Amino acid sequence: MQPELILWGAGTSRTLRVHWMIAEIGLDAAIHPIGPRTGETQTAEFKRVNPKAKIPALSHGDHHFSESFAILRYLRRTFPVLPYGQEQKTSEAQTHYDELASLMLMELDATSLYVIRRHADLAAIYGDAPHAVSSAKEYFSAQLSSGLPGDALDEFVWGAHFSELDIIFTTTLDWARAVNISLSRPYQSYLSRMHARAGYKRALITNRLS
Repeated sequence: MQPELILWGAGTSRTLRVHWMIAEIGLDAAIHPIGPRTGETQTAEFKRVNPKAKIPALSHGDHHFSESFAILRYLRRTFPVLPYGQEQKTSEAQTHYDELASLMLMELDATSLYVIRRHADLAAIYGDAPHAVSSAKEYFSAQLSSGLPGDALDEFVWGAHFSELDIIFTTTLDWARAVNISLSRPYQSYLSRMHARAGYKRALITNRLS
């Protein structure tokens, strides 16, 4: 008997990623839609799942995981529903996967978008820094156009099949648009394709805070 799958977290772009993967694979999961900075992540119950007191977190039987990308990888490996194309199995393709993941998670998300969040949305906590915000937006655009040029963007980010990289990239571009970073037509077209997926639409519903 498969152990219960429990997802902790809702209401953020990072929690949306996990809701989306669960929808794409077609899993049944118990959802605890706790939000960030609500005090819910500070409870003893949740800290037993994730001592870092951050969402999303995933419980699968006696195993507990945090960090959205790690959870996506775990779900895809544990429930092998999404196919890998032959072109995705080579050493070169796997290295390109790692390169794209690093670009999205480090350069676009952590180094750019989260700087904007800290010093714009959360300025009351981290301090107002308009120059840092404008510089982060410029850095995002430069890294995006050089690391994943729009004219080289096919139907999916990596190979001919949907993958967790599409989930990461879509939520990253959604966030960029939300902070008024201009995206060229190829990126907008890519977003339209991803937003049309049934898994994305379902995730938008399950990711809502109760």
